[in-house]
Amino acid sequence: MALYKGFSTKNFNYSLSSINGTSDNDYGPYSVTDKDLIVMDLLNHFSIRKGEKLMNPNFGCIIWDRLFDPLTEELKTAIINDVGNIMISDPRISVVDRIIIEESPAGDGLMFNASITIKSTNELVSLNLLFDNTTGVINSTINY
Repeated sequence: MALYKGFSTKNFNYSLSSINGTSDNDYGPYSVTDKDLIVMDLLNHFSIRKGEKLMNPNFGCIIWDRLFDPLTEELKTAIINDVGNIMISDPRISVVDRIIIEESPAGDGLMFNASITIKSTNELVSLNLLFDNTTGVINSTINY
């Protein structure tokens, strides 16, 4: 089984001391692997509007364009199909279970809940995401 490795500058501290070469608060770049990388890749995919990625108009998620629409059964089905296709298209995910779309309690976004199974380890990962219209970012709770 291949080991997927990613690079991120998340939590990288660009302080003056690190620029000058001292080790104070220099956390450096780090690697994200395995299930953490899979979850980060999914969150990145969900963060992009469909059609927003240059040279790949089919990449992205339709949720951002549908936040103001009334949450009908037809819209729920469309979002569930889109999100399910995004998750199952990742070869590192073997099973996608229980996709639920609801309006957020505050009424300013959509809540998305799903469970996925990581193919290499058979681990179950629960994704609880809030697509927030006021801030435009995904607030997430991931349970392993």
